[in-house]
Amino acid sequence: MKRFLNGLGALALSGAVLLPAALTGAALLGFTMPAAAQGLWYKEVEKDGRIYVFNTDKKYKEWLVSNDMGVAITMLGQGSNGETVVAENETAIDLYNLKHDRPGYSRPAPKPAAAGGLPTALKIGSEGELKFGLLLQSWYILDDSPYSTAGGGNSTLGNNIGANTFRLRRAEIKLNGKINRDWGFEVMLDPSKAISPQTAGTDGKILQDLAVTYTGFNGYDLSLGQKKIVLTEEGVRSSSELDFPERAQIIRAYSDRRETGFFFKGDIAEPVTLWASATNGNPSNVLSDTNDSLNACGRMDLKFVPGLNFGGSGCYGAVQTSAHLIRRRVGGHARFNGGSAFPLIVEFEYLSGADGRAGLNDLRKDGFYGSVLYTILDRVQIGARYDLITNDKDAQNGENGVAKSATGTQIKTWTLGLHWLPLGHDKYKNVSLKLDYFKVQQDGRMVNGALSDSYNEALLAAQVAF
Repeated sequence: MKRFLNGLGALALSGAVLLPAALTGAALLGFTMPAAAQGLWYKEVEKDGRIYVFNTDKKYKEWLVSNDMGVAITMLGQGSNGETVVAENETAIDLYNLKHDRPGYSRPAPKPAAAGGLPTALKIGSEGELKFGLLLQSWYILDDSPYSTAGGGNSTLGNNIGANTFRLRRAEIKLNGKINRDWGFEVMLDPSKAISPQTAGTDGKILQDLAVTYTGFNGYDLSLGQKKIVLTEEGVRSSSELDFPERAQIIRAYSDRRETGFFFKGDIAEPVTLWASATNGNPSNVLSDTNDSLNACGRMDLKFVPGLNFGGSGCYGAVQTSAHLIRRRVGGHARFNGGSAFPLIVEFEYLSGADGRAGLNDLRKDGFYGSVLYTILDRVQIGARYDLITNDKDAQNGENGVAKSATGTQIKTWTLGLHWLPLGHDKYKNVSLKLDYFKVQQDGRMVNGALSDSYNEALLAAQVAF
């Protein structure tokens, strides 16, 4: 413990020095203007406490793919309920005022692009566009568990038991865009996968996402390729937008998973977004015909209240063997994000599942997490999370002669976080420095032949993304 506290003190000092220095399923409320209104096109979308308004179908479809408005006009507190309004152009502002019967008001001119800045998009032909994306995450981990001389086992963060270590967590390089207004594409590589092959949960495969997407149906995307299955809210969310440095344990166990198949996302009605995937059930980058069953997943997001997203998701299919053993998943999620106006984030998710096993009971797991984060002075974010997973709900049966606890193999994690957002709350994903403490309680955890079921970890995580 002394070694951990000394290391934690050094880590906190590092954070103190580094902090100042480094320191969609959205609800649609749009409408199309009638022909009498000089043929003007209009769309209005509410997302994360903001209202985005568009005057051209082209700009709207680009935003659906990238979630980036580019050069736009931002008006603080000018929404009907005090929201920030982000408009494509001044015509979009006038149409917003017309729709909501609001008087005209002064608005700032859009900020010009910085001279000499590197482009993040290139034109392809007359209609196409290629966009660049990057996510880099570097970690330093402290772990006060006894070091495993046997060299086996990993902590909940994926480092070897008892190791204080540096880690290159993510190096995601993404290219996406469109060939024309109806056809898009994406590919994402992560070279860091190939340099940590001994880490639990690391697949060692650089290729992550690859898909061709048809966007010709207004508001609907249909993709064929390799992507994440559409299970849970945190599992599908981009790694650059995670509230804490790593996903909750039950999410990593079941839904943070890429497979090959069909993927759908569409805004069925103004407050309803549907997601679906039909995949081969095999892990990413695996070519196999041993399983000819589909793994079908679906998810629904409901956004009747600004900033609140709740819904459910589930999967049904077969594990990746010719035996066609069953695979089931079901869960629910609720997330509130008050945005800049009220910088509070609260989330809860529950997920359970079962995998069939030949000659044995199904392997059943379940778990949940609850978290809360609040941003102070637009730069400093404090957060807490409780995270629990039960890895085998039938473990009380003592399968294969192994004595286990009556509640199965449970891992409970309490997390406290102090996060510095140098560019402000709205650009939290672009640059962040996170200092997080983890208290872990794991049933029956053995290190070097001795029980070590409770340990502490601390993590300093640096991130840049665009």
